[in-house]
Amino acid sequence: MTSQLPAVLPLLESLYASQACHSHVGDRWLVAVSGGPDSMALLRLAIIAARELGGEITVGHIDHQLRPESGADSEWVELQCAALGVRCLTEKLEITASDRPRTAIEEQARHARYDALIRMSRTVGATAVLTGHTADDDAETILHHLFRGTGLRGLSGIPEVRTLAEGLVLWRPLLSIRREAIVACLSELQQSSLTDSSNASHAFNRNRVRSELLPWLERELNPRSVEALVRLAEQAAEQQSWIETEAERLLAAALVTPASEVVRLHRALLAAAHPVLVRECFVRLWVHQNWPRQAMTAEHWQRLVEVCLDHGPSAVQMPGGMDVRRRGPMLVVSQVSPTESPSSDQPPVASHPPTHPPSINPKP
Repeated sequence: MTSQLPAVLPLLESLYASQACHSHVGDRWLVAVSGGPDSMALLRLAIIAARELGGEITVGHIDHQLRPESGADSEWVELQCAALGVRCLTEKLEITASDRPRTAIEEQARHARYDALIRMSRTVGATAVLTGHTADDDAETILHHLFRGTGLRGLSGIPEVRTLAEGLVLWRPLLSIRREAIVACLSELQQSSLTDSSNASHAFNRNRVRSELLPWLERELNPRSVEALVRLAEQAAEQQSWIETEAERLLAAALVTPASEVVRLHRALLAAAHPVLVRECFVRLWVHQNWPRQAMTAEHWQRLVEVCLDHGPSAVQMPGGMDVRRRGPMLVVSQVSPTESPSSDQPPVASHPPTHPPSINPKP
């Protein structure tokens, strides 16, 4: 049986183990397939798992139209799916390259890709979107975040499962698998794959981490650098999860009047808590209220901690038109329009020079 092949079995067991930990991934899967080695290995494993477990899979292929060969890649994926007897949905995206930075184009493509995968999932009634991210991808992401100044959340790396939409999760069942195991699996299955020419471009920092930094770390410092980084991510994720849980409790206790535009909190509860929890409490508040966080840095979150204290600034303004000020025992957080300013009877907004570099925490 295919599932008993020496190079296939460990990957399949990893998929089953991940599924056992995340039963909400269900058994109707949309497998995101670019045609690269990781996604083709994932497709072959998903086919085996669906056959053994009685599930159902569909392939979702996205043509970003950013490379001259993308159309030929789509045709190749469709032919592979036909040969394997798997339904394939393909969607072309309109990504405006223009003269914007590559990072902005990548971000636009990422959002558009996930939107398309969600649409495909709704079409086939999928419970999970599967992607072929590996342990090497996780290590690259951690290093990428680290050298951009991330915090604990960024060190947590790529989550194995996260919510994409209501009733739909994004699942990365091969996140514990090394890239060489993927290559061995494809060889054993005699499965071909595509090579993305953009992966060789050093215009992308992630490619340089993959082709230069990680090989150097494994060669000069620790041959198991990837495994060490993945362990670090697991520990960071555990601690971040605990901090978020405790911060949610603090937020629930401190909230007085949650609303869409104005929130009041018991300042004494925040002032008495550890700054780590208070900062995360404000992050959770921003998330729940859907307030803008893109421009928020570590300095901004720290200033929110300081305004809770009697000896701190009495008021601060945050990016996105957020106004935060002390009102007796309360801390009042409100969102004002760009043309609006705090009333004249309120204290002036504090302005502090940065005391440490801001933290940037991009999401993979």
